[in-house]
Amino acid sequence: MTTDIDGGAVTDRFDQIEATLLRYPEIDSTELADLKRWFDKEASALEVASLASKERLRQQYSDFRSAHIDRLGLVEMVLTVLAGILLLGGITIVAIGA
Repeated sequence: MTTDIDGGAVTDRFDQIEATLLRYPEIDSTELADLKRWFDKEASALEVASLASKERLRQQYSDFRSAHIDRLGLVEMVLTVLAGILLLGGITIVAIGA
């Protein structure tokens, strides 16, 4: 897929992600899914750090991360609540038995 960035066509995946992130949040659902997939499954720590350090992407990167990457999803929230319940249950059992 070829994407236009700063007036030039690029095909490099990193450059494609950078161009999409630069337009965030004015992107469609397909591009949003692509960004999520790249951050979750494709990107190396060095690539993420490289994007995060670019001054011109700072606001878009921060907004994207807080809205889609750093927040807990439903599964994580349910697992956290279940772990808390099990932990409290274990403490209660130990306290009653002692």
